[in-house]
Amino acid sequence: MPQLETNRAGSLEPEEGGHNAFIPHNLFPDGISLDMDQELINLLTEASGALGELKGITEVLPDPDLFIAFYVQKEALLSSQIEGTQCSLDDILQVNEATDKLKPVHEVVNYIDAMNYGLARLRELPPSVRLLNEIHTKLLEGVRGRDKTPGQFKRSQNWVGPEGCTIGEADYVPPPPFMMQNLMSDFEKYYHLDDNIPALIKAAILHAQLETIHPYADGNGRIGRLLITFMLCHRNILNKPLLYLSLFFKEHRSSYYEKLMDVRFKGQWEEWIKFFLRGVRNTSTEAVTTAREILDLHETDRKTIIKRFSKYKMTIHCFDYICKNPITNIPQIVEGIKSTYPTIKKSIGFLMDAKIINLYGQHPSPKKYEYSKYLEILRRGT
Repeated sequence: MPQLETNRAGSLEPEEGGHNAFIPHNLFPDGISLDMDQELINLLTEASGALGELKGITEVLPDPDLFIAFYVQKEALLSSQIEGTQCSLDDILQVNEATDKLKPVHEVVNYIDAMNYGLARLRELPPSVRLLNEIHTKLLEGVRGRDKTPGQFKRSQNWVGPEGCTIGEADYVPPPPFMMQNLMSDFEKYYHLDDNIPALIKAAILHAQLETIHPYADGNGRIGRLLITFMLCHRNILNKPLLYLSLFFKEHRSSYYEKLMDVRFKGQWEEWIKFFLRGVRNTSTEAVTTAREILDLHETDRKTIIKRFSKYKMTIHCFDYICKNPITNIPQIVEGIKSTYPTIKKSIGFLMDAKIINLYGQHPSPKKYEYSKYLEILRRGT
């Protein structure tokens, strides 16, 4: 581990076995005395404004649930990729519940399930350690890490570093297991502390603190990034999980981990918060742009279909299904919109002729089709 340059965020303490562990300071009740310089204030204003625009976009979308589902999928994929999960957006769009649950795609599916579960639980249970434990159970259910006490704090010392490294070679050694109850109790108290800290800044602080505590044997990073979504929705900064902040963290992965380490060993809370706010600002702006591009694409293609194939109303229904399932096949569409194979085959032919959809993959059986221009937008950053 690096040398400790300041004890602003915590201290290094010797543990059994001859190694040191980093012990973060409690956040409750005093919090952190921050230097709110002009750069930080400007970033907070810009990030808040961009989030407000993102929140407002759902009010003008004809089918907001379609966008929400896509954004949740994208956040789940990107957050899992940060942890090394080898999976693509196409894998998620074609996931089959009958396939091997140990495949990487199901780690992403679990993330989606955990997010949806957590948001539903927030309607009846305030953010708490209990809720984090429940979400952690969902996250690791039946996938890699399922043997690492899902839903419970770690029982043995963990550490962060290159694969196969010893604790003595680790980049970071978090607090030992016996400290988890007290540290997480403090974490929960600070979350609910009415201290007039702007919600975005508090989200940045809590994410860093949870990453520093590293309370679970596996899945800490994903839980920490889920926490951001839950907090922003709980505080009504967002009304839906539209922020895929993991895009920024993935694109700046080295800086992401470096800034977190600098909080611990250099006390650089402000630099971490600025990084976090830049991510919120940039990702919110990108998400709004993406929503508008998708909306324009759907409207353009819908007008083309109505103009060219107005006699065949089932073609519009087929198109609507493909918007929600941009990689699909004829049997799935038949089942999805309760039509017949010949009717859907004719509609697919029309959509192919109009160059709205294309064949997908190399000779699958049955043939698969993709909404290519739509997928180009969805795949960005993944």
